[in-house]
Amino acid sequence: MNTCSTGWNSSMPTCWDSADMRILHTETLKKWGGQQNRILVEARGLAERGHTVVIACHTGSILAGKARDAGIRVYELAMVKQAHVVNIRKLVRIIRKEGIEIVATHSSVDSWAGGIAAKLSGRKLVRFRHNLYPIGRDPLTRLIYALPNRIVAIGDVIGEALARYGVRPEKISVIRSSVDAEKFEAEGENLRQEIGIPKDALVIGNTSTFTRVKGQEAFLSAFNTICRETPCRLLFAGRLNEESKKKYLPLVESGYRDRVIFLGHRDDIPRVLRTLDIFVYPSLLEGLGTALLEAMAMKRAVVVSDIPTFTNFIRQGENGVLFSHDVPGDLAEKVIGLLRDEGMRRRLGEKARETVKRKFSSGVMIEKTEALYHAVLSG
Repeated sequence: MNTCSTGWNSSMPTCWDSADMRILHTETLKKWGGQQNRILVEARGLAERGHTVVIACHTGSILAGKARDAGIRVYELAMVKQAHVVNIRKLVRIIRKEGIEIVATHSSVDSWAGGIAAKLSGRKLVRFRHNLYPIGRDPLTRLIYALPNRIVAIGDVIGEALARYGVRPEKISVIRSSVDAEKFEAEGENLRQEIGIPKDALVIGNTSTFTRVKGQEAFLSAFNTICRETPCRLLFAGRLNEESKKKYLPLVESGYRDRVIFLGHRDDIPRVLRTLDIFVYPSLLEGLGTALLEAMAMKRAVVVSDIPTFTNFIRQGENGVLFSHDVPGDLAEKVIGLLRDEGMRRRLGEKARETVKRKFSSGVMIEKTEALYHAVLSG
């Protein structure tokens, strides 16, 4: 059986063998994070299984460059609300040109344009939900959540939130985001020599972004107590401009500021993680936390906030340490305790990697996603 469509500039139909699936992912955000990583990992995995994956994303986004480097076909669009009408037309043409069967959307703006384009083209629509931000209850928002054939939650807590919102249970599929543990081997190069950190210095930090809900302000404030009790370095690897650095650095007392390192965005995350003794993730609102999973795969001891997303797979003192985000001083206390116990850090790291390999395998994620797409096409 063949699938046929007319190209952009031709009245002659182009046909494809339908043995493979043809999937279009749309993404709004220009930055890099767990959401964009999920799209790229899935695209690579499905392409390796013989399917055709195309990505339509924001002009100049990090995802666009990484996807092209991976051999994925990319279309860059101005993914902003003001361009909805133009983008809908462009996406319809992309769908027809590429013979797309399934459109998978990920953020608010692209879900409007991509969702409507899919319906106008008569294609199946899958909406991914990556976060726990409140969903509006106005008629237009309800419409955009009614359009998809299936909604994929990238974590268990997100699936529960969708059900509470009123999405029918049979429409929700939970497919956890994942980490390729083989890319995060504990042995290998770190950044200590490159950035001038002594081999025996203790280093804490994370690879998270600097949005309000990530809790980076609380971490920087806690560093004053941590460093006073147990001298160490604080390392961040997340996109941050100079103006924002001026906002965050004053949270640290002047005597400790030379111990804080802002690396900015890095593509060599395994090297960054090998530099850390403890990965601290103080997020207050998280769909899953890919950065955390990568650190666990790297056998790092982790200290994380006690929000439901993390308590779903972190067991206190077994594969990580939970701190009470609403108890002043608890973050600093938990980090100090781990800094002083190398044996505990090592034991937690081993169990953390075991957790990732058991619960967050990229192979399992790809298999479940492939099966979902087949089910949506045959439904």
